[in-house]
Order: sequence, then structure tokens, then C-alpha cells
Amino acid sequence: MSSSTPTGRSLANREKIYQAAIALIRRDGFGATTMQDIARAAGVARASVFNHFPGKALFLAEYYRRFTRQVIAAAREIAAPGLRGQVETLFAALDAAATADKALIAEIAALTMPSGPLGETEREVDHEMLTFLREAVDQGQASGEIRHEIEPAFLAEFLLGILTNTAQAWVNSGQTISLSAGLLARFDVVIQGIAPR
Repeated sequence: MSSSTPTGRSLANREKIYQAAIALIRRDGFGATTMQDIARAAGVARASVFNHFPGKALFLAEYYRRFTRQVIAAAREIAAPGLRGQVETLFAALDAAATADKALIAEIAALTMPSGPLGETEREVDHEMLTFLREAVDQGQASGEIRHEIEPAFLAEFLLGILTNTAQAWVNSGQTISLSAGLLARFDVVIQGIAPR
């Protein structure tokens, strides 16, 4: 589809607005950024901003979706074998992406409570992360890394909980510790308890 068609223009406009918003939020913070600031930075009318993103939190929701998909895609691209390989790859990709954008990650962490403005987005990206982790667990069971009597869905949810809690601790610590080191240390505790004996 050409960018001269209305749909193409609309998508290009939406992306321009999104990029302007993320740049402003990254620079000034979520609270200090207004929809008028975003319109000005994108070179569009304020109404156009609201047509594409009816609420300011939706910019962070879109960022969160893209961030999660980027992390999962990076982990899949490496296609490391087994649970350990998949999880290490995921943690490294998460660490690299989160460390590269600490300010936005902190803004999102402040808004992702279940009843917060990004609660629905968090549930959506958690589902994507659970799918990845479930596939990694299945690989781990197939390769003999994990006992077969361990329920894959339970273990995937458990690993997601570790990931979520560790990421929150990383944000709360001022992002001064290594995210991947914290994740791997916790993962190692789990693996030592679930590896075949």
C-alpha cells in the first residue's frame, strides 16, 4: 500500500505522532508531557493526536507492546536450544532493551498496576511472554533439562513471575544492578530444584 493512500497517510501520521510522543516522554517524563506538546512536536493538530491516541497512557501502552515483541523476537532469532538457552537469551535481550531505555521502562513500571492505565496492556504482553516461556519449557522437557512430571504451564507462569518481580526490583533499585544477572541468579535457583537428579 502506498503512503499516498489515506490509510498509508493515516498510518504514517500515527507513527509520526507516536515517535514524537515517545521522544518527549523520554526527555521530559510522562507527567510533564502534554497532548499539545506531542501535537506541536509531531507537527499535527491536537485533534489528530487524540484521533490516533485518545489518552496519553496509550503511547506507553504501544511502546510496551513494541518493546515486548522486540525482546521476544531477539530471543527467537538466536534460537538457543533448551530451556536454559532460551531463558538466558530472553534475559539478555530484555536486559539490553531495558537498559537502553531506562527512563521509559521506569515510566511504564509506575503505570502497570492491574487497575492502572496500562493494566490491560500488561496482561496482553504477559500472554506473549508466557507463550515464549511455555515453548522454552517444552523444549527443556524434550531435551531432558526438566523433569517430565513438571507441568509446563505452571513453570512458565512461575518463570514469568520471576521475570516480573525481578524487573520491578530492578526499576525500584534505580536500575543500578544488572537485570540479566538478577534474572539468571533467580532462574538458577529454580533450575537446581527442577533439574533431573
